[in-house]
Amino acid sequence: MNKQILLSIHKWFGLIAGIFILVMGVTGSIIVFDDEIDHFIHSETIEQPNSSKPVSLDKAYSSITNKHPNWDLRFTNIPKSANRAIEAEIRRPDSRRFLYVHPVSGEILFDSNSQNSFTHWMLKLHYSLHSGFWGELILFIAALMFIGSLITGFWFYRKAIGRVLTFKIRPRFRNLQSTSSELHRTIGVWALLFNFITATTGALILFIIVSTHIKSDGPKPMPNPPAVNTSIDNLLDKAQTSYPGFDPSYISMPKQPNGNITLYGHMNTDWPIHYRFSNYLKFNPQNGKEQQSFFIANQPVYMHLLSFIYPLHFGNWGGIIIKILYSLFGIAPAVLSITGFIIWQKRNRQKKRIKQKRRNERLAA
Repeated sequence: MNKQILLSIHKWFGLIAGIFILVMGVTGSIIVFDDEIDHFIHSETIEQPNSSKPVSLDKAYSSITNKHPNWDLRFTNIPKSANRAIEAEIRRPDSRRFLYVHPVSGEILFDSNSQNSFTHWMLKLHYSLHSGFWGELILFIAALMFIGSLITGFWFYRKAIGRVLTFKIRPRFRNLQSTSSELHRTIGVWALLFNFITATTGALILFIIVSTHIKSDGPKPMPNPPAVNTSIDNLLDKAQTSYPGFDPSYISMPKQPNGNITLYGHMNTDWPIHYRFSNYLKFNPQNGKEQQSFFIANQPVYMHLLSFIYPLHFGNWGGIIIKILYSLFGIAPAVLSITGFIIWQKRNRQKKRIKQKRRNERLAA
């Protein structure tokens, strides 16, 4: 494949997907700090006075289900001690609410529609443009185009990568076109691996979402959870006693009569990059008997790789330093989109001027 064809593929993939790449890059750089942003906004509610009393998920469950019966309930953050609120989420096919619950009394401290959440709004913009299935499909196609643009860009700049990384090619910022060209090459090279990882994992996540919609038989049924006659707190203790090293951090309550209580979490043998849902235990909500266990350590290699997808994409696997790096590198797609458009616009104008000049010369002759 010759250089001109590669350049055309690189250019048109970048131009067509550019605005969507810009949106995904900017929103991704923000939502990498979703937990920190939510904590900052709701710090007075989340942070509770120190208490020696145990955290009670049973009381929290009772308070939430009394106020909101027949919802799909998940405990999304389970504090280790009673100095932090329990975080919960309830869902129906057309609605979602976020709650903060007192860790000891179970009193609901905060209860709001997800539409009022800044981070959730940004997340929906990031993966669906707030346009449902069609937004998800458009972004999936844009992600594939971005991957194609990265591959062609790598081939186009492959001989210069070493010199760019070692600063042997010095940027020249003479005018807007040269500045855009230098930024496009330098940032494209430096962020190449990061962009390829986030674009590939993002495309995989969107493929799962889009294919799930396509395979769906219709609207999701309304939640119809059964009565829970076992203690959630006792299940946590039982899980940690039966499986030393298991650290539950997310609980999904049954949403249909035949459903189970599912505890998700990390094992102490997991890598930091393993997804928080890589291990789970399922319990009968009536008698508390264990129904199923799943641990990533016992799974084949491809299951480990699948478990890496979400953490690799969202950057929530290595603490605040990794998040800062993700946020900084996350701006790269936006810069590449803007500089790529400027380069195309300048070259297009230059081509038009040359054509006009030649036309004038022919007329004059």
